[in-house]
Amino acid sequence: MKKMKKILAIVLTVILSLSCISILGFSQEEEFVPSILIPGLFQSEVTYYEDGEVVLNSDGERLAEPFFIDVDLETIGNILSTALVPVAKLLITQEDQEQQAAHAIADVLGELLLGKNQSDADGNMISDVRATEYRGSYAELSDYDKENISEHFPLDGLLEKAGEESLYVFSYVSTGNMIQTANELYDFVQYVKEHSGSDKVNIIPVSQGGSIMNALMKIYDEKGISPAEDFNRIVYVVPALDGSSIIGDIYRYGFLDDSYELYNTMMPALLGEENWLSYLINIVLRILPNADINNILDIAVETLIKDYLRYSTLMWGLCPSGDYPACREMYLEEEGLENIVAQTDWFYDAQLKSDEYILKAVEDGVKVFDIVDYNVSLYQLCDSYDRVNADGIIQLDSTSMGAYSLGVDIPLPDDYVPTHSNCSDPEHHDHTDPNGIVDVCTGLLPETTFYFYNQSHATSASNDVLLSLVSELLVDESFTSVHSYPDKYPQFNTGRDTKQISIDVEEMRNYDTSTLTPEAAEELEAAIAQVDAMLANTVVDVDEVEAANERFYAIYDQIMGNEVNACRTGIEKALYVLTKSTSDILYFLYGDAGFSEMSIFSCIK
Repeated sequence: MKKMKKILAIVLTVILSLSCISILGFSQEEEFVPSILIPGLFQSEVTYYEDGEVVLNSDGERLAEPFFIDVDLETIGNILSTALVPVAKLLITQEDQEQQAAHAIADVLGELLLGKNQSDADGNMISDVRATEYRGSYAELSDYDKENISEHFPLDGLLEKAGEESLYVFSYVSTGNMIQTANELYDFVQYVKEHSGSDKVNIIPVSQGGSIMNALMKIYDEKGISPAEDFNRIVYVVPALDGSSIIGDIYRYGFLDDSYELYNTMMPALLGEENWLSYLINIVLRILPNADINNILDIAVETLIKDYLRYSTLMWGLCPSGDYPACREMYLEEEGLENIVAQTDWFYDAQLKSDEYILKAVEDGVKVFDIVDYNVSLYQLCDSYDRVNADGIIQLDSTSMGAYSLGVDIPLPDDYVPTHSNCSDPEHHDHTDPNGIVDVCTGLLPETTFYFYNQSHATSASNDVLLSLVSELLVDESFTSVHSYPDKYPQFNTGRDTKQISIDVEEMRNYDTSTLTPEAAEELEAAIAQVDAMLANTVVDVDEVEAANERFYAIYDQIMGNEVNACRTGIEKALYVLTKSTSDILYFLYGDAGFSEMSIFSCIK
């Protein structure tokens, strides 16, 4: 009996020992803090309802967001009845009498683009427009919802390492109400904590999500609650923390009306410098006199803002703090807008205190990171396009929390002396921009801010390295600063767009190579291997990227037999040469003159 007790005691000891080993983590799965994604402008799925039912277009499909335009006979009829006569008069007479055509075009654009996104004088949506509400983690969502979310901002690295149950997505209507949206986000944070059973969450504000985060931080301040009670890490991604100069400039001055830009560079910048349609538009614009084109643009902007956008407090959140007082005076001084003003003033205060709120969160224990794109000019829509460094949409000062730069491709001078430095250890830390363009240390958080050179805002979610960096910051608690993994994720990296080549490579991995010649099959395998090596390198080498793309698409086109594409490409090249040369010659000879103002066409007037 004693022998049995002894054996039993030994067995129990072994079991308890093994249990202790498990408890200590040798066989325990790692637990990850759940993360909340706040998408950017128009990246949330939004649906238009009438009488509680989803409105479908004439093909039986949901109206396409964000403008919900149904191009049916009724819509076409409304456009024609509003604009046909005044525009016809303008074309025939080459004079917009009493600005009739300008107002007609502005009214059509306003109703088409923003009619269903309009808010009232209290800042509340008039139409029944709803963002899809994602209750549950990513793992609990439908395949349709997953695909939609991933299309805008894929976080495959996070999902693979932490599991789909680690990601939650907050959605909102981008033209809606700022304070209401921020309060909904606060409630969503509490929901995620409860649903996941976690004490804290990570949060990923992307683009417009950065302005919403400003409002959320103010809500915490007003509640007397530290963000550290809810947040483990905040990973800002190209955030609009101080709005966009495009919005500020357009609100104050309208569209850029410089003749050279209008007839030469604006459209190529928007549609692509090698897109022949860009130059065709340059030519077509000359159907109207330059003065009337600028007048139409000015009135369109004024109408869109006064009749629609000035009631959207979320859109006001994209107005830079430096522009807000002047814009407020221009658009919000009228009687009846007191509630709008109270809300926009509230956010303006949050914007001004953004740095203060972030530093307080850091002091309380929240790890705050920032990912910035730079050295891409703002879209050529506004006066500031060539005056600030930016990522195409948001200026560097806004996304980087104050880092200083003179502009795109403009190096800091040799005698440059910074006004201040936020580096925590200047003697041992090197934050030098290898391109010599940005003074990182003037930004609020130089120790935790990462930069991607020549990366555009629009293709941030197509940069695999940027997305990988976001995921690693969310899953690796030892990743605490730009000094953590400098060989893998340096503070300064270079932009790249690998979305399409990644898709095409996966397609070719599954290709039946038995139908190919041995040489083609061998070359395909080698090309894929070269792309894989390029993608595995998280320190971007532009030459490596170009070489991998060139080799892969050479064999890809050969295998896919892109004779039609090759023919189309040839036609497009010819159209490009024809339209660009015509556009350039017209400007060289006639400047900003419309066709009716040119001597050779004066007979049509």
